[in-house]
Amino acid sequence: MSTAVFTTGSTMRHVLIMTSTSAIGLMAVFFVDAISLYYISLLNDTAQTAAVGRASYIIAVIIGISIGMMIGASVIVARALGAGKVKEAHSYAGTAIVVSFLINAVIALSMLIFLDPILSLLNSEGETLKHAKTYLTIILPSTPFFGVGVVAMGILRAKGDAKRAMTITLAGGVLIAILDPIFIFTLGLEITGAAIVVAMVRVSFAFLGLYYLIGVHDMITWPNITRFRNDIKHLLKVTIPAILTNLATPFGAFFIAQAITSYGDEAIAGQAVVDRLIPIAFGVIFALSGAVGPIIGQNAGAGKMDRVRQALIDGMKFNFIYVLFAWLMLFLGRDIIINVYSATGDMALMINLFTAILAASFFFNGMLFVTNAAFNNLGYPLWATWLNWARQTIGVLPFIWVGAYYADLEGIVWGATIGSIPFAILAVYLAFALIKKLSLISTK
Repeated sequence: MSTAVFTTGSTMRHVLIMTSTSAIGLMAVFFVDAISLYYISLLNDTAQTAAVGRASYIIAVIIGISIGMMIGASVIVARALGAGKVKEAHSYAGTAIVVSFLINAVIALSMLIFLDPILSLLNSEGETLKHAKTYLTIILPSTPFFGVGVVAMGILRAKGDAKRAMTITLAGGVLIAILDPIFIFTLGLEITGAAIVVAMVRVSFAFLGLYYLIGVHDMITWPNITRFRNDIKHLLKVTIPAILTNLATPFGAFFIAQAITSYGDEAIAGQAVVDRLIPIAFGVIFALSGAVGPIIGQNAGAGKMDRVRQALIDGMKFNFIYVLFAWLMLFLGRDIIINVYSATGDMALMINLFTAILAASFFFNGMLFVTNAAFNNLGYPLWATWLNWARQTIGVLPFIWVGAYYADLEGIVWGATIGSIPFAILAVYLAFALIKKLSLISTK
């Protein structure tokens, strides 16, 4: 395998392979939570189901931070490989692993300290509060290992080894499917058992990821102090905007969740199901940014801007076709989903609204994800940050407030969908304008 594998061959083929393998791996991360929620729902205890739902918003913040760090690592490693700077790429990889562990350790400790006030923001009380605290107290200490595993996935993708990147989380999904019933039902640990299994699986991410990077590819160089200082400047230049970009999505989801909490535990339980259906149904779209990124990064590093533009176009085509397919499948299977989760009342309503209306928003969310990859890998990561925060604030709050006022839960869903449109269109325009600008500069 050549060092910069994405600088030759069909860009659409690279997009298809990277996205499919990346999606399977990323969906497995969310599958861990989805299958836990499914097993918890079999206990027929709304308080435990709602507790996992509320905890998911906190976990989503951690996932957003980890994926942001993964993007940062992927960008600098891919660009270094594309430019033929192999030793530099390996040093960046080592620094990214160390920084990921340290930052996630600080985040986990901070969340444990302020767990009560954080949960109070989601109107958690009584049994729901008790179960949510138990669940998070067990899971949060595994956060540094989870971060290392996710960053390892990004580095492997930057190398072009999408299959092993996929295997890290796919193995975790298999483990949780096997262990959850044992811990939840056989041992009678219920939500505590689900949390223990999730923590175990997340630790496994780190060990498997490091094995692939060190044992298979030998592409980790642990940096000395001087090299660490140099590497971290390049890493944080991309990572901080990428983290801020990825945090926008859970914050937008948090605003929507707060609006839904006033409708009671049934609505929250329904939203908890929706929050787990989204990554399963649209994990492919979430994966687009991380998949297209290394392709754009290597070609940008090699100065091949025509291939950068084509990769962006191919990503947009893929997004449209896939969302259309997923939306249709969700709509046709809505009754099956409702029956699987034994949903009634507002819980069933939330599932229906998602499959009929909210799923359409991923046409526009996908545009943002693809353009994020362009901005991050072309040296303009703050553009992705501003666009995503604008979408998740200006494109969420006023729309869901107006929607709730006129049409309650249905209005909230319509508002969240409509608010995604203008920012997606703006992002696409800016991405192609940036590529055109950089192409003109490179030809001078």
